[in-house]
Amino acid sequence: MTHIPKLRRKRMRSRHQNGWVEERGGSVKRWYGHYYVYQKDEHGKETRRHKGIYLGDKAQLRKWEATNRLREIITAASKFHPRPDSLTLEWFTRERFLPMRQAKWAPSTRETNLYHLDRHIMPALGETPLRDLEKFRCQMFLNQLAEQGFSFTVVDHCRTMLKAVLEEALDAELISRNPARKLDNPQTGEPDKPVLPKWQARQILEALPFRDRLIAMIAAFCAMRPGEIFGLRWSSWRKDHFQVEGTAWRGVFREGKAKTKGSKAPVVIPDVLIPLVQMWRDQSRDAAPDQLMFPSEKGTPMRPENWLRRRIKPIATTAGISVPVNFQVLRRTFATNAQGHGNPKDVQSHLRHSDIGTTLNEYTQAIPESVRKLVNAVAHDVMTSEEEVVVERVQ
Repeated sequence: MTHIPKLRRKRMRSRHQNGWVEERGGSVKRWYGHYYVYQKDEHGKETRRHKGIYLGDKAQLRKWEATNRLREIITAASKFHPRPDSLTLEWFTRERFLPMRQAKWAPSTRETNLYHLDRHIMPALGETPLRDLEKFRCQMFLNQLAEQGFSFTVVDHCRTMLKAVLEEALDAELISRNPARKLDNPQTGEPDKPVLPKWQARQILEALPFRDRLIAMIAAFCAMRPGEIFGLRWSSWRKDHFQVEGTAWRGVFREGKAKTKGSKAPVVIPDVLIPLVQMWRDQSRDAAPDQLMFPSEKGTPMRPENWLRRRIKPIATTAGISVPVNFQVLRRTFATNAQGHGNPKDVQSHLRHSDIGTTLNEYTQAIPESVRKLVNAVAHDVMTSEEEVVVERVQ
C-alpha cells in the first residue's frame, strides 16, 4: 500500500490586531503607537512590517484615548487598497494622510492646511495616480501658482503640504521616492508689509471708545496676537505684565493653548497702559478671575475679524487711512517703531518669536528717515574729514 503523506494545512495569519501603546520622553511624556502592516512583494510573498507613530502628548491625551486613536489608525490602514491606477493623490490624502495627521493639528493649523489642500493642491494634482507623480509635474504646479500671482507664503505652504503627504506615501511604500522632497520655491512678488504711521495710529486710538481703545493699545504696544488678546482672563493680568493662559479661536477659549511654547512668556505692559487696565478692572470688578477681560455680549471670546470690521474699519475709512489696519499690521508697526529704542533681541523677546530672523525679516521694516540720516552722516563724515597728520615714531 502506497503511503500518501498528509497535506499540511497552512495556517493563515490573523489580520485582527489592536497594536500597543508606549510612553516615551523625558520632561515631556508622549504616547507612541505600534502595529504591523502586511504587504506582498512582486512575487506574491507576504512580509510583515512594523509601524510606529506619534499619537500625542501624555499631558493632553489619556492612555485610553491614545489606544482608541491607534485603533482608528489601524482600521484605516487595514482597508482594502483600490487598484494601483486608483491610488491617486486625493485618495491617499483623504483616506490615509489626514486621518493620521489631523488629530495633532491645532484648529488654526487644520483650517490653513485643509484650505490649501482643497483650494490648490487637490484641484491641480488630486486625480493623478501616485505612481505618475514626478518632480517635474510637482514643480510646474508650484510655478503656475507663482505665475497666477499667489504670494510666497501660499506657494511655500503648498510645497510643504505636498512634500508631507508624499513622504507619508513613501513611508507606506506606495511610491519608491518622494518627488516633492527637493522642490524649489519659484520667484514670487514681494509681499506687501504695510506699517501704520505714528500719527495715524494715534488718530485711531483717540477716536475709539474706552474699551476698544484699550484693546487696540494692547495690540499696538503689547504686540499681542488676536487670539491672545481675546483669550485674556483677569487672572492673566499680573499688574505689570500679562501671562498667556490660553487663546481664543472662533469664539472658543482654549485653555493652556498658545501658538508656540515661547508664546507663553510674560508680556510687558507699558506704564501708560497700566492705569487704563486698572480702570477697566474697576469697571469690571464683579468679574471673577477666570472670566474674560473682553468678552462678547454672549460671554464668549470676541472674534477678531468682527471687532476689526465693526470698530476699526469705520474709523479708518472716515479718516482716509489707506493702510489695512489689522493685528498683523499693529505688531509690525510696533517692531518698526522699536528701532532705535532697543536691540533686536529685545524686540524678539517682546514679540515672543522663536527665531530672531522672523522679527527682523518679517516684522521690522526699514524706516526711510533713519536710513537717510545714516547715509547723510556717513557722507558728511567723509566729505568733511581733514588730512590726518602722521607722526613718525622715533626709535
